[in-house]
Amino acid sequence: MEKVMALRLNTIKGLAVNPFFGMIIVGVALMLSIAACSSDDEDSEPAQTTQSQTSPAPPAAQSDKPPIEVVTTSNIVADWVENVGGDGVEVFSLLPVGGDPHTFQPGARDVARITDADIVLSIGLGLEGGWLHDLLENAAADPESIVETGEIVDPIEFAEGHADEVELLEEISHVVHEVEEGEIDAKEGIEEIKEVLEAVDHHEEEEEGDHHEGEEEEEDKKDEDHEGEEEEHHEGEEELPVVVMEIIEQVEHGELKAEDAIEAIEGLTEEGEHEHADHGHGLEDPHYWFDPVRVKLVVNDIAARLSVLDPNRGDMFWANATAYNAKLDELHSWTEQQVSEVPEGNRLLVTSHDSFGYFANLYGFEVIGVVLSITTDVEPSAGDLADLVEEVKEEGVPVVFGETTVSERLASAVAKESGAELVRLYSGSLGPDGSGAETYIGMVRTNVERIVEGLK
Repeated sequence: MEKVMALRLNTIKGLAVNPFFGMIIVGVALMLSIAACSSDDEDSEPAQTTQSQTSPAPPAAQSDKPPIEVVTTSNIVADWVENVGGDGVEVFSLLPVGGDPHTFQPGARDVARITDADIVLSIGLGLEGGWLHDLLENAAADPESIVETGEIVDPIEFAEGHADEVELLEEISHVVHEVEEGEIDAKEGIEEIKEVLEAVDHHEEEEEGDHHEGEEEEEDKKDEDHEGEEEEHHEGEEELPVVVMEIIEQVEHGELKAEDAIEAIEGLTEEGEHEHADHGHGLEDPHYWFDPVRVKLVVNDIAARLSVLDPNRGDMFWANATAYNAKLDELHSWTEQQVSEVPEGNRLLVTSHDSFGYFANLYGFEVIGVVLSITTDVEPSAGDLADLVEEVKEEGVPVVFGETTVSERLASAVAKESGAELVRLYSGSLGPDGSGAETYIGMVRTNVERIVEGLK
């Protein structure tokens, strides 16, 4: 550096003798000066180069890809995607705030959204029913882009009554299929179906005997009290086993050919399966979001799928998923602490429909009754409601939990008749702004606070 300064001094002196020569010297001097200073800088600050080589990757926002277009059938899932995806995703939930996923009807714009989406995330397990199937079909969506998140979480099964109903449909359908394939003839098929129905009757009789042993007088009185209600319930809407058995009896009396009977039974089973597909669920319960431990599995799956669609943002997706899962762990621990305030004998839930099974399993509650059973768009009979009111009274349940996505009319009637309080919970949808349930975590916290307050 001293040599450079000396050269600069000599150059200044030379300018007075020969201006042209001076200009040349100035140019050379400047070049030497810059090179020398640059060399000195490299020698004096070597850590800057090392730091640059080991610095983190550029922020995910610098990805050359536009945000991933994600469509969800649930605003609850949309909240998870937003937490994981950050500015790397654009999320649209088909279900509006306060909407019921069972009865939602998509519009023409939703078809276009499905068509344009990079990935579609549904709950699955029959929650969305027929409307999602029709929507995907109309959108000609790529099956590879459709994800049923319910398949990821090792779902639990519904209550035994509903499972038995679905299994019966499957068993009868299997026999009908055997007849159609020529494995057995129609008469043999009728005999097999009869055996299936008789096995169901025998099983129910055994359970009835075990459950009511020593309570015959009380049950006889109930039967007398509700005889009119039962007749009203079954008039014009007999259950599948009853109708099928009537068809079988017609065959046995020679009033109907076995082949025609099989065809009639096939129609009944197809109708039953269609109703379950459109309005209810299968054997597995889709309401897994009430279990934050299972939700973590879905969060990780979302991060993995987004990372495949945009690898440059992969680190960000996984970092966000890790951070969100930590919040879910905190939510789970907080919920355990809160419900510990409810005595075990008080942990009885009566809800608008069968959506709190995961919550009950995880936190030690029992769902002793539901107003609308599996689906929200088929009302129970007067007899079913009367039985539920009696159950609430007998168990001394102080609260009937309604749901924000379901009409309060029936739940309110059950609460009023049984002397219980009606408290609303968030189930199939997040809440509006200001409700405290605008996010998934906020929704769970709000529900837990209301459940604990009502039952402790």
